[in-house]
Amino acid sequence: MTGHRGIAGKRWWYLSAALLTLALTGLVFMGEKVAREDSPASAGKLRIVSVAPSVTEMLFALGLGDSIVGATDYCDYPARARQIERVGGLGSPNVEKLLALSPDLVIATDFEHKYVPKLLQQAGIKVLQLKIGNIQEMFDALEKIGSATGQSQQATKVLAKMRTALRAAEKLREDIPANQRRRVFVEISNDPIITAGAGSFVDELITRAGGVNVAGGLSQAYPIINPEMVIEWNPDVIIICYMSQGGQGAGALARRIGWGDIAAVRQGRIIRDISNDLLLRPGPRLIEGVEVLARRLYKDQARPVAPSPAGERQTR
Repeated sequence: MTGHRGIAGKRWWYLSAALLTLALTGLVFMGEKVAREDSPASAGKLRIVSVAPSVTEMLFALGLGDSIVGATDYCDYPARARQIERVGGLGSPNVEKLLALSPDLVIATDFEHKYVPKLLQQAGIKVLQLKIGNIQEMFDALEKIGSATGQSQQATKVLAKMRTALRAAEKLREDIPANQRRRVFVEISNDPIITAGAGSFVDELITRAGGVNVAGGLSQAYPIINPEMVIEWNPDVIIICYMSQGGQGAGALARRIGWGDIAAVRQGRIIRDISNDLLLRPGPRLIEGVEVLARRLYKDQARPVAPSPAGERQTR
């Protein structure tokens, strides 16, 4: 422990000097993305701080759970992750706490303060900043983590299993005719109403699960929409996955003006018990999210309905 305190003190001295430089010069570092993959250290000797729940899940998937010495307040999966020392919020670590843990590597998907990566590097800490905007980029991120931690072979094995599971999930509904695929609306917030548009994880998951995202034509990943748009879209299924603990229940949807006539509300196809982490957290469990969606979207449909002679969707 004495050695770690000494290292932490040295790194804090570097940080103080760097902060003083920032104050004197007015310089703000933008936080360049750094991936030190050329000389990965031995996984058993690494001390890693994760600044994102998705990163924590990927580290555990690679068998690196014991190497994590610090994680965010939101890192809660698997259960062991809750016992890891907390260093702050998502993308906004308490730098003093982080340095006290003497990490060799800090991994994040984003930093609230863009100068933090530069400060950490000046203190001799490697920084791996990942971009994860879809499932393929999640695969890429896992591969980069494997490379940076000396776990490339394990990453290859894990990725092979994940790709196999993804293909199996996609096959569950691949025989659903295009004109019979259920049209889905996802409500992420109710005040204001926020849904998932193009470029979001949810949009990709719905498509891979054999559904059609009614908001998929919107360019924003998570746009605010007018409730009348949902009436116009007339989705077959509504998924409620509020990011906060609040929000309205399924029964409240029918009380919204005009929503009682929406097919999903009228037929009771409202899903609100899928874990948000399977749909909104860009980690390994997105694959499970595809499978769960594929099963739930067509839960009441034993087999695909043959397309009509005209090949057109039935109107309601």
